[in-house]
Amino acid sequence: MKELIGFALLFAVLGIVINFFFHQSIYKNIDQGLMTQKQNVLSNRKAPQFRTGGSSSSSQTPPSPNPSGDTPFRTNILVFNQKGQIINAQMLGNRIYNLFINTELDKSEVNKVREVTLMSTDNTLHYFRTLLIKVPKSNSNPIYAGNYVLILENIDTDLLAVNSFRRSLLITLLFFWIIAIGVAYYLSRSSMKPIMDAWKRQRQFSANAAHELRTPLTVIQNQMEYMLTKPKTKVVDQVDAISTTLDEVRHLQTLTNRLLMLARSDAGKIEIRKQEVDVKPWFEHVLKPYDDIAASQHKSLNTVLKADGKGRFDEDLIRQLLIILLDNAIKYTPKGGTVTVVTLLNRDKLTIEVRDTGTGIPDADKKRVFDRFYRSDKSRNSKTGGNGLGLAIAKWIVNQHAGTITVKDNHPKGTVFTVGFKVS
Repeated sequence: MKELIGFALLFAVLGIVINFFFHQSIYKNIDQGLMTQKQNVLSNRKAPQFRTGGSSSSSQTPPSPNPSGDTPFRTNILVFNQKGQIINAQMLGNRIYNLFINTELDKSEVNKVREVTLMSTDNTLHYFRTLLIKVPKSNSNPIYAGNYVLILENIDTDLLAVNSFRRSLLITLLFFWIIAIGVAYYLSRSSMKPIMDAWKRQRQFSANAAHELRTPLTVIQNQMEYMLTKPKTKVVDQVDAISTTLDEVRHLQTLTNRLLMLARSDAGKIEIRKQEVDVKPWFEHVLKPYDDIAASQHKSLNTVLKADGKGRFDEDLIRQLLIILLDNAIKYTPKGGTVTVVTLLNRDKLTIEVRDTGTGIPDADKKRVFDRFYRSDKSRNSKTGGNGLGLAIAKWIVNQHAGTITVKDNHPKGTVFTVGFKVS
């Protein structure tokens, strides 16, 4: 509401200023015309004449009025004697004289510009700017010499122009006021949209984080309460409860670390430190432990490391990226399945592929697997300890290296994650 009132006041002030200067300009021109007529009278110069019907007039007074109506000429002159009587009535003509017949001489108005309103015989109002001057007796024109001359400038058309301009100005300002409100509303909505989206994401993030944290905490609490019910039992008899509790603790630790990393990434507090790396030995070193991990779960890990040469990237972040992708691939590959890692270095672009022979990801979920807390199969993730944050972090790491990460099916079954970024 305050913005609307502010816009209205702004346009009102603008309209008043424009109207003021236009009004002043119109009346300045009219008054200049009066002053010109004054000099003509005092110096007895002939005013410009206009030919009508092929004839011209040599009279020093204004021409006769248009006989077709009572509308006065643009400029008219009344000459008063010392007694206030109009002495040039015959030169005005009957129609013009009837318009000015009730005009009285006010000697106190000499050299003052005034505005008067007169009514014609057809009851039409006419508006004039007037200037009364006292002509010296030394003037060479006997009609003006020693008398008072009232110069009347008809301003009917000027007032019509001013009123028309005011209406047009009002309509224009109102129109642009509405346009400005519409544009301001659109811009405010556009500027607020990212804020509202961020706020919604933050609320969703907090709700999801609370839910993910509550699950392992509940399991730990239940196991501890169960163990308290049997205080005399030996530790060896509580192996299952202790093992479950430790699994949930590790799950909780992984979750909090990932939440912390996402929070720091959103705040821009993680610094990317790219270093030159000998690519092939680096991948061999990072992937070596996963041979044993896969074997311990009766799965196999194949590595096809074709990338050979030097490259620049953040070792810690790319290692975390590989851990996330390999952890998911091994986790969702059944016993007897195979996980394959392929690396390629084409000029300055490094490509990493992680393939598994698991159940795959439905096409409807492929576009959302990189969203935070999104899990395509909630029952499967609850069993494997997934929290829906790993791929979101992987996506962020790839973005920090100005790269791309995609997911597609691995035929005949499974999933392929492909990462590509420049290492120059």
